[in-house]
Amino acid sequence: MADIIYINGKFTAQQMTGVQRAALNLVLALDQLLHLEQPAQRWVLLVPHGSPNLPALRFIELRRLGGPLVRSLHAWEQVALPWAARDGRLLSLAGSAPCFGRRQVCMLHDAAVFDHPEAYTRAFATWYRFLFRRLSRKAHGLLTPSAFSAARLSERLGQARFEVVPGSGEHILGFSADDRLVARLGLLGRPFFLAVASANPTKNLSRLLRAHAAWRGRDQVPLVLVGGSNSLVFRSSEAEADEPGLLRCGPVSDEELRSLYQHATALVFPSLYEGFGIPPLEAMHCGCPVMASNSAALPEVCGAAAMLVDPLDEVSIRNAMESLCSDPGLPARLRSAGLARAGRFSWQGSAKKLRQMLSPTSAS
Repeated sequence: MADIIYINGKFTAQQMTGVQRAALNLVLALDQLLHLEQPAQRWVLLVPHGSPNLPALRFIELRRLGGPLVRSLHAWEQVALPWAARDGRLLSLAGSAPCFGRRQVCMLHDAAVFDHPEAYTRAFATWYRFLFRRLSRKAHGLLTPSAFSAARLSERLGQARFEVVPGSGEHILGFSADDRLVARLGLLGRPFFLAVASANPTKNLSRLLRAHAAWRGRDQVPLVLVGGSNSLVFRSSEAEADEPGLLRCGPVSDEELRSLYQHATALVFPSLYEGFGIPPLEAMHCGCPVMASNSAALPEVCGAAAMLVDPLDEVSIRNAMESLCSDPGLPARLRSAGLARAGRFSWQGSAKKLRQMLSPTSAS
């Protein structure tokens, strides 16, 4: 019987945040790799009907799955997906997976539902804690994007073994910069800080906004905040009130995001908790200096190429913003170091690791 690998395509029907971005780019890199190798395995991406984020694939087969009885993405993933994948192995890359699926390889991106349950709605945190515990016992393979996440998940899930498959940021270079948003904001040729974050309390937006509002240079160097929210997943971030010098943009296109990176004085990313952290690498690829938290996976991802701050110390965050504007040599050093650091990560490299793990000899 031919070895069939099915890919959980639930992410193609979801809002594009970090885990969906990782899943999409891993699938695209896998497809390019498989197109060159032409392996004997069959690869099939199973997607819900009506998915808006379908990748253009050359080797991986795209198959729409669902019907009138599948009325939610949760039901699609928990019922329709494992049934459709019953004759092969199932690869889930975006954090969730069928609870009762067979022969699964799953990527769990972080242990935040255990380490920071207060950031999530009760229903969301309860379900994912149960799901992760079951997957840690039943899945044939467990993946995660950083050594930090591997350690935290292993501790929370009884020493389960995780393979590290890192993320990357070079996908941002595949989009042409659209400067119209920067122009509408009146920021062409002006300094500004950029924050890229969903409305998740662990993104630490409240402290960032207070630090910027208390900084004397806030009127000359505004803070641009981009990102969406999901009230079904996250509790309030307590960062909803407008602060002086703050420009809220909500979700932006990839073309607009590249433009913001290219024009910004720096990306400010003082998260309390990250399982990996794609935005700092995106910014580095675009030549944007990075200020990031010194906690969770961010030191592992950024190395010495970012200005690291204590995310709990608003004075430290404010002083870092001041240094980025007052020290003329600092941004140039961070740009150079950032480009070198970002080049150490690639979706192709991670796809090769995945491909090796899922080779026919690894099937059981």
